[in-house]
Amino acid sequence: MRTDQRLVDWQVTSTDPGAAAVPAELDAELTWVAAPCPGTAAGAWRAAGLWTDDDDVDFDAFDWWFRTGLRGDADQPTVVHFDGIATIADVWLDGQHVLHSENMFVAHEIAVPAGEIHELVVVCRSLNTWLATRRPRGRWKTRLVAQQQLRWARTTLLGRMPSWLPRAAPVGLWREVRVAAPAPRLDRVRLATRVDGPAGTLDLVAEGRSLAVPTSARLILGNTAGPLEIRVVDGSWSVRGSVTLDEPALWWPATHGEPALHAALVDLDFADGSSVAVPLGSVGFRSVEVDTSDGGLAISVNGVAVFCRGACWVPIDPVTLSASPNALRHALRQVVEAGMNMVRLTGTMVYEQREFYELCDELGIMVWQDLMFANMDYPVDDEGFADTVAVEIDQVLDRLGQFACLAVVCGGSEVEQQAAMMGLDAADTAHRFGREVLAALVGKAATPIAYIANSPSGGPFPFSVSTGVSHYYGVGAYRRPLDDARRASVRFTTECLAFANVGGREALEPFIDAGDGPGHSPRWKRGVPRDRGAGWDFEDVRDHYVRELFRVEPAEIRSIDPARYLDLGRAAAACAIESTLGEWRRPGSTCNGALLFTMRDMVAGPGWGVLDSAGRPKSAYYAAARASAPVAVWVTDEGLDGIAAHVANDRPSPLVAELRVRLFDLAGHQHSEVFYPLELPAHSSRTLSVDALLGGFRDLTSAYRFGPQAIDVVSIQLLAPAGLLGEATFLPSGHARAQVPDVGLQAEASRVDGDAIEVSIRTSQFAQYVSVDATGHDADQSWFHLAPGDERTVRLSPRAGGRVTTAPMIDVGALNSLARISARLRD
Repeated sequence: MRTDQRLVDWQVTSTDPGAAAVPAELDAELTWVAAPCPGTAAGAWRAAGLWTDDDDVDFDAFDWWFRTGLRGDADQPTVVHFDGIATIADVWLDGQHVLHSENMFVAHEIAVPAGEIHELVVVCRSLNTWLATRRPRGRWKTRLVAQQQLRWARTTLLGRMPSWLPRAAPVGLWREVRVAAPAPRLDRVRLATRVDGPAGTLDLVAEGRSLAVPTSARLILGNTAGPLEIRVVDGSWSVRGSVTLDEPALWWPATHGEPALHAALVDLDFADGSSVAVPLGSVGFRSVEVDTSDGGLAISVNGVAVFCRGACWVPIDPVTLSASPNALRHALRQVVEAGMNMVRLTGTMVYEQREFYELCDELGIMVWQDLMFANMDYPVDDEGFADTVAVEIDQVLDRLGQFACLAVVCGGSEVEQQAAMMGLDAADTAHRFGREVLAALVGKAATPIAYIANSPSGGPFPFSVSTGVSHYYGVGAYRRPLDDARRASVRFTTECLAFANVGGREALEPFIDAGDGPGHSPRWKRGVPRDRGAGWDFEDVRDHYVRELFRVEPAEIRSIDPARYLDLGRAAAACAIESTLGEWRRPGSTCNGALLFTMRDMVAGPGWGVLDSAGRPKSAYYAAARASAPVAVWVTDEGLDGIAAHVANDRPSPLVAELRVRLFDLAGHQHSEVFYPLELPAHSSRTLSVDALLGGFRDLTSAYRFGPQAIDVVSIQLLAPAGLLGEATFLPSGHARAQVPDVGLQAEASRVDGDAIEVSIRTSQFAQYVSVDATGHDADQSWFHLAPGDERTVRLSPRAGGRVTTAPMIDVGALNSLARISARLRD
């Protein structure tokens, strides 16, 4: 996010719709406030203290006026680029109308004549007023939005979905406004990479801007250069050409290798002897194949099948829709640190800022990019609508085509599902907007891009989960048992496992400070996700799994022990997520990918996110990280076949390790211990029978019911010379365990590497779901099991932008222990 210093102090004010047709009609007594750009009217009001997330303001009900001074060039004209204006907008330069826009996703530019100071004024008209014009109705309605005519508006649904918070409709200069760089420069740059055998080729097409046409041009990639053709038409010039590297290092998702990038630039030579280097950024070489031949969906990168795991992305700041590069880097590093390799930008959101895709390239995160269409019956046959969509998609693919991270482009979210659930016939549910119109537009892209018509789609009904792309909420909203994850035969789910995930202790402080009781107060319930019109919310969903897993009545626990109630909720969500992801990732599963809904909360409270609205990890994040780790071990209950241990090695080098299997009884005594040497090739996984590893039948799943279960805990560790690579725990008698006064937890903390802290945690008895909370710090692991006598080291890192403290409070507890301890920080 950058602010162009040649645009001076943007300001914003509001008027009633139509109160002023042109800037000259604005009331001189209006109050203007600073308007950070990029940003929104809601963001400006929030910064000025005029609005908070708790306020209910309809930003679509007003006209919003923005103004700034522009420092131009006294000697030559220039150009101002608008990368996005939300949504019905007009622009005046020095009192002259120069631009009208009705698509927030389309970029524009205006010419600015020579001159040192100019006035730039933008108005974003009331969307409510614009939507009030009578237009044809769609064939179906959706509960997602209250205003059904939004299907005509090319704008985001964020802030306009009644059951989603915050209710801050984005209005304003939501993307950069910038003055063009001095000539010579390149505009409308189209970069495309392709891999042919061991070689990688970069293709370039770009429009040039300069007073003189260059005499020669070269495309440079690393130490290799290729000549560019210069074309001149009616005084304007462009360049095109390619350069090939014989054996470039390939780009991989971070789970499977290194995301290698190569810096690209263009050298321009002019007749006066001058030469100018124009940087183009970095590109990556990789091949992506999407296979739908067997009725599912499988993604391979560079010829290697990839189990895609990650989450649906939401903007870091859903009010301004902009974030600093540092904030984006921190948030995307959390994706990588959780072992995730894909994020999905859903059709209800926005196309992210350029820095987002640059960082995904750098960090090795694949992007499933929905086009911004969701749930509604879009007017595909309206000529004006079709024209603006064509411009939008062309620009989006121009911007994103160069990024190696772009794995899939999808025609939107739940359009076909919404139609099918309203009872339309198959011809209508296979919506031709996604399958024909958008598909044709994506097919014109300079870079071949894998395209999926809609999410979900592909089965006899779009919401069928055993065929095509699904949104799986069997475990979750629909309260199916955990073993439904196998029964459902999911192939690839781009949304799944949504719970009202409870944050850590710091996330509860705003509610406690306000005198609210987390878990039952009105302010708390405001942050609980719900589907509009449903008689339940996602806290009810979480409570269902607390009841099923821990055999307690959540409402009763909440009334007598609120802290225990929240801990049980954290544990239930962690258990459901880790179990389900493990089921889908195991060898032999039908599933090739699972993306959680969502990565982050948009407001304070127990939202869908595995991170809270401040970016702090929740129990769900730690569970997903264990299940997603590139090198991992996990277990499944195979009933009469006993326990299966699954080991994955997604890394590009072979794994040499050993499995350590231990059995403990109720008293914490170890009954058995075996070590099994293990070698796994790169990019492979394997399943082993735990009974076979132990050398005999043990009935650890209690499937045969020959007598009381003697074993309380089964611990399986994946060990390497460098230490513990992963650990899985199986509880033969289930997750319901009585709290005991003390399981013997001990913890000691010490500073390492400057501000980081390491906490050594030991236990004498089995410790179930050990949690670590530290003021102003994030733990690299938490909500894990610890076998009797074991020790685990947890690293605490200062939170970016978090509370600064030299002596953080470090709290350690276990779900099955009444006692909680504070880790003592050694000097």
